[in-house]
Amino acid sequence: MKTALLAAAIALAAAGPVRAADVPAEDGVANESLGTRPADELPPDIAEGLAAPGDLDGLWRLMLANDTHTPLADLDIAHGTGEARAGGVFTALPGLCPPVTAEGTCDFDGSMGEITDIVLIDGGLVISFNPGFDIADEQILRLKRADDGSWHGTLDGDPPRPVVMRRP
Repeated sequence: MKTALLAAAIALAAAGPVRAADVPAEDGVANESLGTRPADELPPDIAEGLAAPGDLDGLWRLMLANDTHTPLADLDIAHGTGEARAGGVFTALPGLCPPVTAEGTCDFDGSMGEITDIVLIDGGLVISFNPGFDIADEQILRLKRADDGSWHGTLDGDPPRPVVMRRP
């Protein structure tokens, strides 16, 4: 059954524009609002409510700002033009773990999750996310924009580490 539905969806997508007559009504709601338009075009009432992407929108790589440029995390940020806040997800990379002592290990590598907060404030950027299971694992970045479009600053911790955030 699922294969038949998938085949029908692919055939409809390849057929070209979507017409109201091609789309069945659901729960008694007519589809006249669809009109005729390409299948990948959003309805005007939905498109009007979307914000244009902001400067932070997209993929970023967080690295140590030293000779090694050790990768710490990948960030996928959703940011609208002119917005003071943004959202996103992170993937922790091996370098995010602080120096590990003989007493403990670090399980951050490969952890993924939602970024807790992204705030543009006073010409800078503060990003927080938690790759671990403990509130003490929260990572806080304090960054300032550089002329080349990258962001430079520190990753709070003991000790704080200098970092750079760039597009991959």
